[in-house]
Amino acid sequence: MPEVVPTSGEIALPYGLVRWWREGALHRRPLFLAAHGAGAPSASAFMRALSAGLDQRGIAVLRFDFPYMTRGTGRRAAPDPAPVLLAACGAVLQLARSWLAGSAPPASLAVGGKSMGGRMWSMLLASGEAAAVQAALYFGYPLHPPGKPQSLRRDHLAAVPVPQLFVSGSRDTLARLDLLQETVAALPRARLHLVEGGDHSLATHRRAPPDGSEAWLDAAAQFVHETTAAAGR
Repeated sequence: MPEVVPTSGEIALPYGLVRWWREGALHRRPLFLAAHGAGAPSASAFMRALSAGLDQRGIAVLRFDFPYMTRGTGRRAAPDPAPVLLAACGAVLQLARSWLAGSAPPASLAVGGKSMGGRMWSMLLASGEAAAVQAALYFGYPLHPPGKPQSLRRDHLAAVPVPQLFVSGSRDTLARLDLLQETVAALPRARLHLVEGGDHSLATHRRAPPDGSEAWLDAAAQFVHETTAAAGR
């Protein structure tokens, strides 16, 4: 595919702007649509490391900000309601499809993101409104609110029609390990990559958060390449 698409832009929606950035060439490579978590934008250190790491491993990345992150209030904003977040994901997916339409060989598409962003993609996939996606990846999936393991956010995951990879820290306070293992085991095409000692941001050392990221980036890239290749056969 000739490199004819821009590297950044924005999508105007009725409730605000979705700003996006693309990293890595698209030609003959899978494209991963990456959504940020609730408290930090797509320019956060985690999202930049995720994008750069996947690009280095042969995967193009489109990361984007939800509308509440683009309003420029000068203070930390609360996330938009779920329907707004889902509509933003849908708009980004439509943009990606327009890039990839008619590509030869057929382009591969995966979605996911950090915490809330990954959960929104899982909900869109479960709704049946995300055709052409071949894999989903969740980095720190928020299985339950902090300290509330009884309030599980997992019922919809069984309806996700593509393979799913959960990358989670063993110390994640939003995903009690036994409950996460139980959840993944019950899903037919799901895997868990555990980051031993990792927190909700997969960091194992407070002073050096990126330490150990090479291993989970390798696992994520391998999953994308495996699932998208299998879908193309």
